[in-house]
Amino acid sequence: MVMKIEVNDADEIVTYAKHGDILGDNLIEIQEDKIPDGFYENYKSRFYLLKNNEIVENPNYVAPEPPTDSPSNLEKRVAAISYQQMADSQTISTLQKQNAQMAYQIMTGGN
Repeated sequence: MVMKIEVNDADEIVTYAKHGDILGDNLIEIQEDKIPDGFYENYKSRFYLLKNNEIVENPNYVAPEPPTDSPSNLEKRVAAISYQQMADSQTISTLQKQNAQMAYQIMTGGN
């Protein structure tokens, strides 16, 4: 069985395909017997290197920082504007109701 891997310029394995194909520029086929134990369970992009046609752990691997989900300044401003528009809309709706009530009272003689 053959596995396909893609390596970057530093020979780090950035993706692999156990079955089927992958798209990329630096694709290499690796025989099953050349895949180290635990490769599939431990795989992370750039965690392994292809060195002298052997897959080895990358001694310089640093786990990427997890993405932050905090909103950007732009998202905060958009939320503030949306909130203000909603509040303004509710104020206008309240004023429209009050105007309608006053118009009704005027038309019915204040009863």
